[in-house]
Amino acid sequence: MCLCDDDNDLEMASACGKVFLPSVSSMSMHNAAKSSPNKIIIMENKDDGIIATKATEKALSRALLEIESR
Repeated sequence: MCLCDDDNDLEMASACGKVFLPSVSSMSMHNAAKSSPNKIIIMENKDDGIIATKATEKALSRALLEIESR
């Protein structure tokens, strides 16, 4: 499991079972998330006001839930 945010994290993300992106910073990250929606989860939701720090907090919360469920 990892939290990542940029192209330099794609290799690490591919090695993880679950990936949380606070937001999408590039088209390649967007494409990776789109091609693996059950693995790479984008936490940002502008309609609900989950942006910037709130998106990072949401990613951390989801990671903790994932750990607790194991």
